[in-house]
Amino acid sequence: MEKIDTKKLLIAETGAKQAAEISETLKGFDLPETVEGKRVIGRVVITKLDDSLLVKGDFVAGVILICDRCLENFKAHIPFRLERDYNIDRSQASAEELFVDKYGQIDLTEPIREEIILNIPLHNLCSEKCLGICQGCGVNLNNEKCCCKNKKRSN
Repeated sequence: MEKIDTKKLLIAETGAKQAAEISETLKGFDLPETVEGKRVIGRVVITKLDDSLLVKGDFVAGVILICDRCLENFKAHIPFRLERDYNIDRSQASAEELFVDKYGQIDLTEPIREEIILNIPLHNLCSEKCLGICQGCGVNLNNEKCCCKNKKRSN
């Protein structure tokens, strides 16, 4: 993901704001193997505070998920809100904290990745009407009729 240049904001007065539009592919984001990331779009507003930059934004990530019922891939949109502080003085930032780099830029890659993962639904359904897979013969009931319904099974 491209970094956002905040050099002008760093020399501005406290309370100054800068907006940025984000539209990036999710290739290279380390997402769970059950999620294929396509694209993230959004808009952030960066506000200069006394010793940090406050980044707030709303995003939508386009992903491909696996349906829990039929095991087919389907496209989904994951909306999320991002709010993070980036320390201006890197020497005072701990390893866990975000900071403005020495070139006056901030990187939103990790915070966006975290928010996508946190906002993936617990139950992924391609549609509310998904019929799932037959437990007897394994066919996708959305695409074809079950071939084992009327057959007697021997134990």
